[in-house]
Amino acid sequence: MSNLFRSLASSMRALSLAAPRATAVNTTKTVVSTHQTRCLSQGLLSRHICTPMCSHNRPVAVCQSAKNGLQSKQQSRGMKVHSAIKKRCEHCKVVRRKANKRQNGYLYIICPANPRHKQRQGYR
Repeated sequence: MSNLFRSLASSMRALSLAAPRATAVNTTKTVVSTHQTRCLSQGLLSRHICTPMCSHNRPVAVCQSAKNGLQSKQQSRGMKVHSAIKKRCEHCKVVRRKANKRQNGYLYIICPANPRHKQRQGYR
């Protein structure tokens, strides 16, 4: 078993690109010194606060189902602005909004089936 460990250690040293061997004591000293030179706010913000919804507390199947749920939700952005707006599908509706005494308002196309069909008529 010790021969296996020695060969593994020697192969890891060979892969380390001829860097000097670091001991555990040296690495802990450098970590401690970098944490001492930070501001208090940086230290607090960089720490990971474990909550019930952390990814390492949940099983993998739950994490993947949550990711799939986020991908299936469609994000709606702004509207397309055209001088001539058209209905693109049977679900599209023409709506006139922001009308007052001095202005006729804007014509909008809204579509509950496909949010990409949202349009607003440009200035004339």
